[in-house]
Amino acid sequence: MVRLRVAAVACAVVLVPVVATQVMAADPPEHLGEGVPVANRTATAQVGDVGLSGARVVTTEQADNTLWETSNNGATWTATGGSNDTKPFQLEGTSLLTFQAGTAKVNGLTFPAADEVILGKGGKLVSHRTPNAATAEVYDVATKTKLADFAPPFALSDSTVWKITEPGHLTGKDFTTGTTKTVLVASACTLGPDRVNGRWALLSGCNQVVDVKGPEAPRNLTVAADSQLGNGFTVQETAEQNLLVTDLNGQGLGQRLYGPVRSQPASFRADGSGLAKIVYADPDSRARVITLSWLTADPQQRPDTVAPVLTSASAGDRIRDNTSLSFEWAYTDPQDPNSPATGVDSYDLRIQQRPNRTSPYGAWNQVPSWQGLKTTGASYTAPIGTDTCWQVRARDYAGNVSAWSTSYCSEVDGTAPSLVTLRIGDRVAVTAPVTFRWAYKDDTDVESYDVVYKIAAPGVALGKWIYPPTWQNTKITSITWTPRLGWDECFLVRSRDYLGNLSAWSPQICTVAPQDDRALTSAGSVTRSTSTLAFQGTTSILNTNGAYLTKATEAGARIALVAIHGPGQGRVDVYHANIKIGTVSLAATTTVRKVTYLPITPFRTGAVKIVSTSTAPATIDGIAFLRVNP
Repeated sequence: MVRLRVAAVACAVVLVPVVATQVMAADPPEHLGEGVPVANRTATAQVGDVGLSGARVVTTEQADNTLWETSNNGATWTATGGSNDTKPFQLEGTSLLTFQAGTAKVNGLTFPAADEVILGKGGKLVSHRTPNAATAEVYDVATKTKLADFAPPFALSDSTVWKITEPGHLTGKDFTTGTTKTVLVASACTLGPDRVNGRWALLSGCNQVVDVKGPEAPRNLTVAADSQLGNGFTVQETAEQNLLVTDLNGQGLGQRLYGPVRSQPASFRADGSGLAKIVYADPDSRARVITLSWLTADPQQRPDTVAPVLTSASAGDRIRDNTSLSFEWAYTDPQDPNSPATGVDSYDLRIQQRPNRTSPYGAWNQVPSWQGLKTTGASYTAPIGTDTCWQVRARDYAGNVSAWSTSYCSEVDGTAPSLVTLRIGDRVAVTAPVTFRWAYKDDTDVESYDVVYKIAAPGVALGKWIYPPTWQNTKITSITWTPRLGWDECFLVRSRDYLGNLSAWSPQICTVAPQDDRALTSAGSVTRSTSTLAFQGTTSILNTNGAYLTKATEAGARIALVAIHGPGQGRVDVYHANIKIGTVSLAATTTVRKVTYLPITPFRTGAVKIVSTSTAPATIDGIAFLRVNP
């Protein structure tokens, strides 16, 4: 009685009884002839070692051990960039282990070629053992990381290390899932390298083929020491220089012969991708491929009834700064030991769009060229502002179709940048320099700015907008300058993003530097003085009632008076074009310089006059004319 048990790490062991049977091939094996020849690289080329993984055939040249490969039956050959000597190379899955110039190499991992280096079935694991070492190192080929040390003998299959841990116990440790599985076998069984592949373990000592996935009964089979284990079959060379293939899936262990094969040196390999195929060198040192279409199907195979499952999808940034959209996805066809997946065959794609954010989405559009896609990505050029949503579905080779995926949307930025900051300091600039600064934000990124300005000299209105070339389509975010006294200066700015979406001009923002008190003519009792508090360091003190300062032909819509306020200060009336604008009291508890904005008036041009209306002194520092407010 043989029992099989499977256990996850730290979980209880489950026992499933299996009845052993001994079945031998009843009839002499039929000879099915030669395999299909692979076209030679050149007319005179002769292959040395051979390897096969799916459509990929790799060979060495007898002359110089150069490695060559083909994926189209020899129509084109590509040099792999190396050679192989001392030992036959190993091709499993997508991994190629070569022995060149004293070094064994696989996917960036290197070992001394003189050591024992074995690539596991499926090409995911590789073992390395120095001569006479008690243990061998097992590495993950993809990540190049060491996983564990194992005392030989053991076998590598996909991501699992299989080993007879004690008499009668074949245990597998899966380094992807972290689970262990134990199969009860005959106590005399031993396990060598390369002796587990897919469902079957080929054991020595007890001459059994054991189902490591369960619950198939063991098959009794004796094979030569140099035989190879494929996925569901064994292959070995006969004394007549043929290849004997044994079907492990069928209870009858059916056999077939192929050949002849080259005997000295013999070179044949089972397909490293898990397909029912063999590659070998014929007596003329040409590569030939056998397809074992007669093998019994996997005894536990069930129809594939599960649709592919989406594992990842991306439409890139939600808001894009270009019109080129792309969508990528990935599916897997779920695997089950008792219902092997047929694999993903094709994809369908559909989109729905809206022209802007305020519009509803339109109907789904299944573009004909996007149905039955064999690729896992698509691209599309969308108009600015358009929001595009993608959905994808997949079908496997059994015809199972998944549901449409959720939507993955990407919008081409159709919104102009928006103003965040617009500053220029005080409307009346009594300190220098002055900085005009701005900031915008955008759904993607701001690309550049346009800045314009207009100015007014003392006594005149603002001129036209000026467009300095260096301020158009610029990256700068501020402008600093020293203002000229009496000049009013105004600015506008706008921004564009990388798609060319252009904002409106910002609100107008202005600043004016006051005219100093010395720019005004005095009348009556006026003292010209200095002060550390004063703008430009000078003041004019109106000592008596009726004393005044004046200046002809000034223009503006608002006047700002700069004066020294403090204890004992008087008051003044301000006139513009013979019209009284207002009265300003300079009295205060502390002495400070202050800018007082008088009421807004219609824009006018005329003389300005600042008249003392009290016997207390009035200290005038300057005056500013605002052409616009603010």
